[in-house]
Amino acid sequence: MPAPKRLPLFLAFCPDKTSPGTLERRLSVRAQHLELFAADKAAGRMEFGRGFLPRPGSEMRTYPPAVLPPGTQPMAGSVMLLRAASLDAAWARLRRDPYWTAGVWDDTRVFVEEFVDPPPGVECGYVL
Repeated sequence: MPAPKRLPLFLAFCPDKTSPGTLERRLSVRAQHLELFAADKAAGRMEFGRGFLPRPGSEMRTYPPAVLPPGTQPMAGSVMLLRAASLDAAWARLRRDPYWTAGVWDDTRVFVEEFVDPPPGVECGYVL
């Protein structure tokens, strides 16, 4: 019997706002964001996710150490590979994320794109 078809795979690029207080808002809801991510990962809806660093030389890259918890790097946004039934469903997932609802992600710069399916027999998904 063939394996069940997996949900489509989407890329979500979610840059943070650059306004004052964004990092503090990010840190205040980070635990809730990570809980939702873990639940989605356990359910097979999240393939990968990680915050990304601010660009070298940017003001956000050099936050005073007192602002960041020990071992925490400055962040300028998030990137995720998620599975959803449709583009609308992928957007709905983002819009219920604590980073979205707390106003961390810059909703004018967030984008979500669907990946193409890999060719038959290609499991890893890396096609040049």
